[in-house]
Amino acid sequence: MNFLSIQGPAHLDQKSIIEAGSFYTPRHLVDEVGKMIQPYLDENDNPIIFDSSVGGGAFTQLMDGYDYRMADSDPVSCNILSAFADRNRVFHSNSLNEVSREKYLIPEDAYLIQIGNPPYNDTTSAYKKGEKGANECDPDLFDRDLGVSFLRSYAKLNSNLVCVLHPLAYLVKETNFKRLRTFRENYILRDAVIFSSSTFSGTGKGKFPIIIGLYEKNHEGMDYEFIRDFQFRILDTSKTFQLSKHETTDGFITKYPPRKNDPKESPIGLYYYTFRDINSLLRSASFQTQPHYNAIVVTLENLYQYAYLFALRSLFNPTDRWLYGNLSPLIDRTFVEEHQSELVRYAMDQHPAFSELPEKTLNQIRSYYGVPGKEISSVIEDIEAELKTAINQLVD
Repeated sequence: MNFLSIQGPAHLDQKSIIEAGSFYTPRHLVDEVGKMIQPYLDENDNPIIFDSSVGGGAFTQLMDGYDYRMADSDPVSCNILSAFADRNRVFHSNSLNEVSREKYLIPEDAYLIQIGNPPYNDTTSAYKKGEKGANECDPDLFDRDLGVSFLRSYAKLNSNLVCVLHPLAYLVKETNFKRLRTFRENYILRDAVIFSSSTFSGTGKGKFPIIIGLYEKNHEGMDYEFIRDFQFRILDTSKTFQLSKHETTDGFITKYPPRKNDPKESPIGLYYYTFRDINSLLRSASFQTQPHYNAIVVTLENLYQYAYLFALRSLFNPTDRWLYGNLSPLIDRTFVEEHQSELVRYAMDQHPAFSELPEKTLNQIRSYYGVPGKEISSVIEDIEAELKTAINQLVD
């Protein structure tokens, strides 16, 4: 057996990669997984290493010298891998259907280590809409994101250790974290290292953080506060990331369109395009003057909040911006409350939507926020510099 000669899924075209959510894993990331699981390999007799989304076989090098299992829904990948591996340990199968140890000939008492880079593919995403595959799986594993389903499948297999790649957003977005269900209830994060999605070619222009997460079976599980306080390592640096050290707009600025019985029309004729996180804020439209099903109603009282989002969208550009892409917009609420006038002045000067408003409405805004009738360019430059400094200090 020579797993090191496996080169990856060259037979897959771009459409197939999108549908499967599959991207070949670079060697240095595989090596990082190897470092993480090695102490557990040393401590346990006859462990079984399983990659249930083996793809082109990037992680097979970690299986040399150990009992192993491989599975994938792609028959060509399975045929290629069978040339290097024991055919009885390679399974051409949908790893989310009929999930059990028996299916893969894994004894119930075996110490099972799950590794790999499972597909993370939101089948409802607008990206490549219409090209993404469906999630066909056991009912208790179903989620719109294949990656969440794979994490649940590891719990169903009663895996003792899990060391896989997945978006950081699965953990740091509370709604996503809750969707993990049986996985978060039965596993605890022991180690995690973050890297940029740009490590994989073909993942799109919007960079976002991915982690290698090492999880150990633990019946106490983990809650969201545990994740908020967890120190994530950042690959190839001495830096760490801790969610609880960052304040976000959640609970302070509304980011979704009005609900069924909420007012749909802005009293000042302004709307702000909806957003989920920093990445969506940066790539989507901002202020507009026409009602839209996907727009938030802006009022005189909350205008400064959306002026802040516009300033963040325009001025937030740290060297590691990708690290924060899946978080809700960062904020220093005290600064924003104390600089309402400056934020509104900046937005009024910089965004063309304000030039479409009637003079009566503009005067109403100026009076409410103490904005002069006509700004001097040098004053706006000073305001922009102050806002830029404050916004980029959010990540320090």
